[in-house]
Amino acid sequence: MITAIRRMFSSTLGKILALGFVAFIGVAFALSDVTGNSTFGGIGGANVAKVGGEEIGVGELRDRVRMAYNQARQNQPGMTMAAFVESGGLDQVLDQLVEGLAFEQFATEMGFGVSKRLVDGRIADIPAFAGVSGSFDQTAFERFLRDNGMTETQLRRDLRQQLLIEQIAAPIATMPRVGLGMAQPYAALLLEQRRGQATFIPASPFAPTADPGDAALQTYLTQNVARFTIPERRVIQYALFDRTAVPVPAVTDAEIAKIYKDNAARYAASETRRFAQVIVPDQATANSLAAKVRSGTALTAAAQAAGLSASTTGDLTQSAYAATSTAAAAKAAFAAKRGDLIGPIQTGLGWTVARVEDVTTRPAQSLADASAEIRTELAKNKANESIVDYYNAIQDAVNGGASIDEIAADRKLALATTPALLPSGRVPGQPAYALAPELAPLVAQAFQGGSEGEGQLATLVENEKFAVYAVKSIIAAAPPPLAQIRGDLLGDWRLAQGQKIARDKARAIAKAVETGKSLADAVAAAGPNIGNVQTIGGRRAELGAGGKPVPPELALLFSMAKNSVKTLEIPGNRGWMVIALADVQRPDPKTIEPARVAGIAQPLAPAFGNELIEQLSAEAKRRVGVTINKELVEQLRKELTGTAPVAE
Repeated sequence: MITAIRRMFSSTLGKILALGFVAFIGVAFALSDVTGNSTFGGIGGANVAKVGGEEIGVGELRDRVRMAYNQARQNQPGMTMAAFVESGGLDQVLDQLVEGLAFEQFATEMGFGVSKRLVDGRIADIPAFAGVSGSFDQTAFERFLRDNGMTETQLRRDLRQQLLIEQIAAPIATMPRVGLGMAQPYAALLLEQRRGQATFIPASPFAPTADPGDAALQTYLTQNVARFTIPERRVIQYALFDRTAVPVPAVTDAEIAKIYKDNAARYAASETRRFAQVIVPDQATANSLAAKVRSGTALTAAAQAAGLSASTTGDLTQSAYAATSTAAAAKAAFAAKRGDLIGPIQTGLGWTVARVEDVTTRPAQSLADASAEIRTELAKNKANESIVDYYNAIQDAVNGGASIDEIAADRKLALATTPALLPSGRVPGQPAYALAPELAPLVAQAFQGGSEGEGQLATLVENEKFAVYAVKSIIAAAPPPLAQIRGDLLGDWRLAQGQKIARDKARAIAKAVETGKSLADAVAAAGPNIGNVQTIGGRRAELGAGGKPVPPELALLFSMAKNSVKTLEIPGNRGWMVIALADVQRPDPKTIEPARVAGIAQPLAPAFGNELIEQLSAEAKRRVGVTINKELVEQLRKELTGTAPVAE
């Protein structure tokens, strides 16, 4: 089930069906745990939304956003809450909370239902809840809920919503194919060609050279706090241990003797053989094939002439060969000499004709002969057992609440403490600092969760080297003091002012073009420091070819009406563009070759399915009725980005 859900994440249906599963597999925030109810953590009296007969409390939305943010940080440890919210995280979580509740009520109204047993089965299928045996484990289940700040009631509600949505939405989304007549207009759209003109107005030539003073720069910093914020940093205290720190019991002669005795067959004289053989369905064909081989025809050639093929076995003992054929066949095969042909002999698969390709004999090993090999193997096993026992003992100590200082002192491990690290392992303001590469797994794990002082274990080298650690302190994401970044802030402020002038010039040029001037004349009249007019365009189907990103100016060009003009801001205060579309050529859908239309129709089916799901979602929300408290949502947005407290 999880695999199927993963495959659907790229579609609208997938986003809806993901629901609680995203918390289990750690995908990006847009797909994080998205359904809920105001009774699960909502704070009384303040509701951000009313969905039918249900309400979403501001506390519930805040908790869900934080949960989604924590999931997003597993993929992007350096992401701040402000960046998460500004990139759409709050709106996405709210939308999906609303959709989940709307679908639940809509499906219930239509007569769909989900039994407790069905929810139980879905919980049992989730890998995150499995124990060492691979089956559902109550302890793992409770630990997951605790670590993710969820309750069992909340999880069951999420899963119930998901199962209802699967029942009603999944059949609608699985559109098998699109008719050619329906696909023709889309084919014409993909084959459409556009041609236009563009000019670039850079911000830097218009940037002021004056210094506005600290007050203005502080205001600018407050308005653009996310851009200058240093991501969350963590100070990690850790102690390393590996096999060299673990005492390993010596191997005794008695242990060697026991292994030798218990595995007598392994050290006895043995013989293995390799065979080339053909399995024939009937005796007559087998007799004919064997006769040809005995008269000089190669076994492979004789098999091919009979429409069969020869295969070669690995090195087999007599008992192993008997297991794949019969005891009689194995006895005959091991009585023959190298190069002899055996058979035909009847086996469970038919009639076997075989040739002895190779014979390998190994003399018996005495206890003295085998001792060195057994000692090495036992020493390796004891070393493995010792490091596992040592690791488990530390894990037990951590689980029992022992501090990292206590663990290190008890086992005489050297404690070390890092500076305040970014998720990358770098230290702001200390470019020369270099974290040991082997500690990268520890840092990554330390940023994925856990509170200050909580002991954890990390594997640095599989089965070889480990670390016990704790996050000593967490430094919240925040911009540095003004004095520390004043130079960079001043440069950015100047570009921002230049960007405003570039914007005004771009709008003036666009207005001039709208009144009848050519783009070239409008640019010439706008003054110096403006780029040349260039021709842009192409075919719609070529946009994004080969996975390449579509240039913003082309994306805008292919969304414009013919003979229109638009302005486009270039991110990073780099300037503005003016785009004018002059020519649009779209072929007549009926003149496009049927084969070409068919090729376009195939990938259209999922897109149509997604469109139907979006319409279904809209209808569910319309049927139950949705009211959003936009003012409270904005207050929560400001709280999460650190610019204001939320009003409950």
